[in-house]
Amino acid sequence: MEAAMQRRRLILSLFYLLAPQGAQAAGVTSITPNPSPGIACKLNTIKIAGAGTCSGVQFNLGDGTNIVNLPGTFPLLVYHTYRSAGSYPLTAQGEGQCAGAVHASLQVIGPTITSVFPFSVIKPGGSIILQGENFGSLPGQIVIRFQGQLIGTNLENIQWGDAFAAGTIPQGISGQPDQRASIYVVASCGAVSNSITAQFTASRDLVALPFDDIGCSSTATLGNSDACQKNGSYGTPLECALSPTFGLEPGPTGFQGYHASGWGFSGEAGNDQFSGPSLKNGWGFASASSFSGDYIGTFYQPTYWFQSSVGDANPKVSVNWQADNCGLIFYYADIYISGPTGVPYQ
Repeated sequence: MEAAMQRRRLILSLFYLLAPQGAQAAGVTSITPNPSPGIACKLNTIKIAGAGTCSGVQFNLGDGTNIVNLPGTFPLLVYHTYRSAGSYPLTAQGEGQCAGAVHASLQVIGPTITSVFPFSVIKPGGSIILQGENFGSLPGQIVIRFQGQLIGTNLENIQWGDAFAAGTIPQGISGQPDQRASIYVVASCGAVSNSITAQFTASRDLVALPFDDIGCSSTATLGNSDACQKNGSYGTPLECALSPTFGLEPGPTGFQGYHASGWGFSGEAGNDQFSGPSLKNGWGFASASSFSGDYIGTFYQPTYWFQSSVGDANPKVSVNWQADNCGLIFYYADIYISGPTGVPYQ
């Protein structure tokens, strides 16, 4: 009896061991990106794991590209290049007997600038070296963008690596004042980095102020025989019968003074003041030229000094002059200002 019971228990055990167990349902179980986070412009691998065999899997890469139709044998590997940094929703949808969908999120990082050299001032014709990561192995672009620009200016002579980029600022940049400019890189696939700012110093123009932009005043009474710029008159005292043989017409640029002394005096001396317009956009006083001119009688060299320091936005020059008894002096010179190339000074 006992032996019969043991045989029965053995048969039941074998029955349970050999009986088919409930098969695991086929379908997608996970989505695993590698690397994570992903890197823009580089080939990223996305692994889709699952159980069983599906008739197919539809995979959405989350960046607007077409849905990928995959076979249903797991694991599945998808290789894809993202063209910009961001967060991308991934979805794998089983087909046929593989019901349901699995979701994941892939964070993609783009090129990142960490430092720029030189650290202080950049200028036309100067070089820039950028350090960072994920620039990509293929050359892209380095862009400098000025305030108010929608589209930046590409640098020239590009050198490129995954962790550095270098280039030259075009020499011909014009119309931009000194300012804080933004610099960024665009990788070969179009991914744009963060921007970093640096001080841009423009090329300089040296300009002689036009005659009509310079005002004047004088300690002399501007009238018949005293003048500066368009103020006063370029005449002579009647008793002296002076007849200048040189031209008195103003040039297109510069400042000028004219003083004639009458008979019976020990000559005349005074001071003329010349001032330019209020300069803007980074323009400032630079210098004045040496005097030119002519005289009748004893020549006394006019002397001048600057009432403005270099870079001052309100250029002023003061001139001491002297004319001999029944003599005259006529002098002229230029006031030079300096400022960013192609930028108006008013």
